[in-house]
Amino acid sequence: MAARIASTSQRLRLHRSLAAVKYRTFSADAAARIRRRNAEFENDDGQLQRVAFPANNYDFLVEPSEYHPPLEEEHDNNSQVLSQAVSSPEPSYVKANYNYNVYQSSQPFQCEITDNPGQGILPQLEVAYETWGELNEAKDNAILLHTGLSASSHAASHEANPEPGWWQRFIGPGRALDTNRFFVVCSNNLAGCYGTTGPSHTNPDTQERYATQFPLVTVGDMVKAQFQLLDHLGIDKLHASVGSSLGGMQSLLAAAEYPERVGSCISISAGHKAHPTAIALRYMQRRIIMSDPHWSNGSYYDGKFPVVGMKHAREVATISYRSGPEWEQRFGRQRIEGARHSFMPEFLIETYLDHQGTTACLRYDPNSLLYISKAMDMFDMTEGFVTPLDSLSRIQCPTLVIGVQSDLLFPVSQQRDLVQLLKSGGNPRVTYFELDALYGHDTFLIDVHTVGAAVKGHLEHIPWV
Repeated sequence: MAARIASTSQRLRLHRSLAAVKYRTFSADAAARIRRRNAEFENDDGQLQRVAFPANNYDFLVEPSEYHPPLEEEHDNNSQVLSQAVSSPEPSYVKANYNYNVYQSSQPFQCEITDNPGQGILPQLEVAYETWGELNEAKDNAILLHTGLSASSHAASHEANPEPGWWQRFIGPGRALDTNRFFVVCSNNLAGCYGTTGPSHTNPDTQERYATQFPLVTVGDMVKAQFQLLDHLGIDKLHASVGSSLGGMQSLLAAAEYPERVGSCISISAGHKAHPTAIALRYMQRRIIMSDPHWSNGSYYDGKFPVVGMKHAREVATISYRSGPEWEQRFGRQRIEGARHSFMPEFLIETYLDHQGTTACLRYDPNSLLYISKAMDMFDMTEGFVTPLDSLSRIQCPTLVIGVQSDLLFPVSQQRDLVQLLKSGGNPRVTYFELDALYGHDTFLIDVHTVGAAVKGHLEHIPWV
């Protein structure tokens, strides 16, 4: 019998509800195919023996590899233990990404790295995207919102999908990205798993999933795909390019590569190249995933999903996303009530990491994490230029840079260097905010008051001449 992560009828009903959401996403023919596929995994009582994964993808079902205790049981137990800790804000993660738009191009997409499967050529390209606000008649009020590593296009709720998005409190009437004034576009990254072409998609030439035959992609490839989407939408010039983390990298590159099409640039908790500490942390996440035997060289889509690898990779990522000062305040050395000295979790901070891994491990495609994290590691805007100044001097539009003092992945030294290069390159309209915030790299997802106010001020009030 297939391994199951749910042990009660209530949890099986949850699995059914996830499948039901899938039908809202696709055409009638696609929904029928999903029903047939689900039927293959139902027992005599009509209960699903596999779970829809990722819930935001609605494309394939996987059988989670064995994990003890069952993931949902561990999730419930960890939640109970963590109720002892001081509360602290957590980012909003999308649980059901549906009713997004898809831009489809039948033209081959050439990736930057040609020493790649298929010489780096994707036979066709699909880009999942969502929008908020209205594009004005002049089509000059558009904001391109770039996402972080694992985010979907669902940055905020809208009529077709009322679920809160990952930047929910930043987007809307009167908010940082004011939809009374701006038309906001957000897409899922190339190589992602939430609708845009990625490793879990079927290669039209072979009719098999790409898996690790998907070509390595760069941040430049992601930006190129986004600008193809803008062409499709008829947007020649952006009011602004906005992004955080990987999105902040993309925002900078967009302003440098498409200077005539980007009116303003906002880069939050990012840099013009990957920091070695961040490279090391992401490398370890990839190694952990690849060491799970169920990863199967990336060909797990018809087999068992590498639960353990994804869980532990997410735990390492969590360490890089938050900060020591926050955890000192939030957890300290507080022990789990009744815990004995052992190699099992004894401190609340250990349970918190377990909880983060358990909660997130079935939410994202491991291969997408491999590809997109590698793209981040390879990112260096100065590569191929005689000096860093030659590269950064291409950005002459009004630019806002935000750094966070407690950020481990993108230390503030990177933002300071970036600002100095931009100013030395002749850009007189560079603004820098350095935040003394507790939440580390996750600050851009949490601190709507400080980050949001800075973004709103730049978009609406900075002189453009």
